[in-house]
Amino acid sequence: MTIAAVSAAALLAFLFWQYPPDTSADAVKAFATLFALSVAATLLHLRFTDAGSTSSMDFVPELAAILVLGPTGAVLVTISSELLSSFLLHRGKPPYKKIFNASQLTLAVGLASLAFMWFGGVPSIERLNFLDSFAPFVVAVLVYFAVNTGTVSYVVSASEEAPFFGTWRRLTGGLILFDLAMSPLAFLVAWLYLQLDNPFFVFLAIIPLIGLRYSYGTNYELQRLNTDLLRLMVKTIEAQDPYTSGHSLRVSESAREICLSLGLRGKPVENIEKAALLHDIGKIDVAYNEILRQKGPLTPEQRRLIQDHPARGVDIVRSIRSFPKEVLECIRHHHERWDGEGYPDKLSGTDIPLGARIIMVCDTIDAMTTARPYRDPLPVSVVQEELLKHSGSQFDDRIVRAVLDSGALERIETRPAHSTQAGSAATVDLAQV
Repeated sequence: MTIAAVSAAALLAFLFWQYPPDTSADAVKAFATLFALSVAATLLHLRFTDAGSTSSMDFVPELAAILVLGPTGAVLVTISSELLSSFLLHRGKPPYKKIFNASQLTLAVGLASLAFMWFGGVPSIERLNFLDSFAPFVVAVLVYFAVNTGTVSYVVSASEEAPFFGTWRRLTGGLILFDLAMSPLAFLVAWLYLQLDNPFFVFLAIIPLIGLRYSYGTNYELQRLNTDLLRLMVKTIEAQDPYTSGHSLRVSESAREICLSLGLRGKPVENIEKAALLHDIGKIDVAYNEILRQKGPLTPEQRRLIQDHPARGVDIVRSIRSFPKEVLECIRHHHERWDGEGYPDKLSGTDIPLGARIIMVCDTIDAMTTARPYRDPLPVSVVQEELLKHSGSQFDDRIVRAVLDSGALERIETRPAHSTQAGSAATVDLAQV
C-alpha cells in the first residue's frame, strides 16, 4: 500500500509538471460536471459480500475527463470525487484503506491518460474528434482496468496469501466484461457535454445507464449469494454423515480444476462446478440414510434405490429456475460409464455430457481418498492405479490423463483431511461410490 501511495504521488507530481491543469472558465465548468457525475456514479456502488469490495461506474466520467481535460484534469476529478465519496460512504473505513483507494485510482487514471497521449490522443475542451481519439482511447481503457483491478487484486491476494489470478477472478469475474463494454459511454459523456454545453442533459443521459449497470451488478451479486446458499445447504446435509462431510465441495473444486486443465473457460466451467456441488443432492431423502452408513455390499433392492438418486437430484434442482439444462444433465448423468454400463440411462462415450464425465472421475477420486464405513482411505498410488485400470471403461481416458497431468492427486496427498492409510483396492466398489 505504501508503494501505491508513493507511486501515485510521484505520478501526480509528474503530471502537474508535464501537463499543467487548464484553469479556464470552460475547464472549471467541465471539471465540476464530471466531478459531480463521478460522485453520483460512486454513490450507486455495489458491494460484494464475499470479497468485501465495492464496484461502481465512476470509471465512465473519469475516462471522459481524459478526453476533455487531459491527464492532470482527469486525475484531479478522480482524486476529489474519491475523497468526497469516501467521506459520504466510508467514514468508518481506516485511513490507510482510503489512501490506498485514492492511490490506485490515481495510478489507473494517470497511466491511462499517459497511454492516451502517447498513442496520439488529443484531449480537447472544445471538440472531440472520434476518429483520431478512438484507438488511443481503447488503449487507455485497457490500461485503466489493468492497473485498477491488478493493484486491488494483488493487495487482496497478498493479504490472504491466495493465488493472484484466482483473487482477480473472484473480485472482477462477473463484471469486468460488462464494464469494458460500458467504457465507450465515456465518449458519449464527453460528446454530450461538448455538443450541448449543458450539464443537465449529460446527467439525463447517463444516470439511467448507471442505474442499468447497478441493476446488472445487483443481479450478479444475487447469483453469487444463491451459490453461497447452495454451498451452505449441501454442507448442512453432509454434516449429518461424517463420512461424506465436505465431499460435494471437494468434488466441485476438483471439477473446476479439471475443466481448466482441459482448456474450458467461462460459463461451461461455472455450470459444471455447480452441477458437481449438487451432484448428490438427491441423497437428501431419508431413504438413503441407512445405505450411506452401511458396511459391506448393497442388496439388489438397495442398489436400485441408490441408482435413483441422480433423477431425484434433478427433480430437486429443477425447482430452482435459475439452473440451465446443462447443470441438470450433468447431475442426471454423473454415474454414466464410458462403456455404457452406468446409470440411469446407460449412455456411453461422448453421448455422456462432458461435465458428467468430469464429475464421475472427481467423485470417484474423492470417494477413494476419504474414509468410508466399509474401508479406510486409499493411498494416492492405489487411486492412480485404479484410474488407469478403469480408464476407457468406466472413465473417459482424456479426463483421466488430465487428472494425472495436472498433479491433482499429489495435492490431495498433502491434505490433512485425506488420510493415506493403507487400504485394499479390492474393497472398492467403483459403481457404489
